[in-house]
Amino acid sequence: MLQFFDVTRDAPWFPQVKALYESAFPANERIPIKHLLDDKIKREFWAFFNKDNGENAAAPKFCGFSNSISHGDITNIVYFAVVPELRCHGYGSQILQVIRRQHPDTRIVVDIEVEEDSKNAEELKRRNRRREFYTRNGFDASPVDYVWQGEHYRLLSAGGSVTEKEFRDFWKEILKDIPGAKYP
Repeated sequence: MLQFFDVTRDAPWFPQVKALYESAFPANERIPIKHLLDDKIKREFWAFFNKDNGENAAAPKFCGFSNSISHGDITNIVYFAVVPELRCHGYGSQILQVIRRQHPDTRIVVDIEVEEDSKNAEELKRRNRRREFYTRNGFDASPVDYVWQGEHYRLLSAGGSVTEKEFRDFWKEILKDIPGAKYP
């Protein structure tokens, strides 16, 4: 059973979240973590913990985090990572289920790096695994591709499709009060 808590700079698990964020995403795909904590954009920044309810239950173990933004009927999971040694044990699927339960009436979108742009076989394998993970969890390809920070992304969605116009309008609205912010 997973529990989740808001990530704040003062949270005792903040160093774990920050370390996972920095190791899971290449520098060109990250924004400064202070912006994930900034309230200029209303984000849901959650840390997830495995809570074993058995008799010998240890303290909850940090499993991963998600960072998402919602506006209207769209929730965009911007960053999402599971602790490396816990991957392929169902935690990622459980985290997605929590996010979907928290947003039952929204279309949830994630972006993945486009497989065709892989630089080598290992990168292609990682990108295919990521796409297959989301597909297993109810996400479908959408017609939206975009380039951000020099990387080519494809949007996947669950709970309904999102058009390119809806996606761009979503980001225009989210970033409208942040001078110099670039949207996809």
